[in-house]
Amino acid sequence: MRAIIEKCTKDDFNYLSEVLDSYLSFTNDTRRKELLSASDSCVSSRSELVSLMDSQIKYYGSSDIAYLKRAIFGGNGGVEAKEIVEDVCSKLKVSIKLGGSTESRLERLVNAVVEKELLSKTPEELSKAFKNMGIGEVDRDLILEHLKNNGKVAVLPVLVQVLGPKITLGIIETIIVSLIAQIIGREAAKQLVKELMKRNPWINTLGPVLWVLSGLWLAFDLQGPAYRKTVPICLYLGIVALRDGEEDLKNQL
Repeated sequence: MRAIIEKCTKDDFNYLSEVLDSYLSFTNDTRRKELLSASDSCVSSRSELVSLMDSQIKYYGSSDIAYLKRAIFGGNGGVEAKEIVEDVCSKLKVSIKLGGSTESRLERLVNAVVEKELLSKTPEELSKAFKNMGIGEVDRDLILEHLKNNGKVAVLPVLVQVLGPKITLGIIETIIVSLIAQIIGREAAKQLVKELMKRNPWINTLGPVLWVLSGLWLAFDLQGPAYRKTVPICLYLGIVALRDGEEDLKNQL
């Protein structure tokens, strides 16, 4: 995860730190908060913060008992980042192409989650959702026409073609933030929504959650407290990874 965490802004660090907070874990939350406060003005503190967050995320990817056994008998106690991503994919019931970097896998995870959500909606529901986000009628009609002619095999490429990559990323962020809000609670997600609006001022806010999720996610069951950490963290880091373009697309150039 380290390479993606390196790309995080101060606001990203603040959010990740809040998610990582726990009174019932073996992570050093006090040290993380100290480093977070010093990271703006001290390069070494920022580097240490990135390393600590990386190890804490890996810790949550493993159960406490397994972590202790690894720590005692060898290894750093956590699981590999790619294993965490695969576990989150399984939990969210989405499939991604394996291989490539952790960054690529996180991007594929986010895209797969968003595609699953978009494909679950009827054309009328999509049109209404896009209208609520401030997307114009002409663009909405173009999107629906594309889907009508080609089927809803893959919606994201259509959005990129009609709306462009910047607005499409805003839609991706909106859906992912809405899902994270369902996992961690609306109140806890308020800061996420504020940051989303800063980056995407064209979105019309209708409430603390900007996308009405389909019924596919209503039965989402978080078994074990670690999933309340790893699922939102992987989804959020997937957004961070997408901000500078998809790795899979870069590798094709």
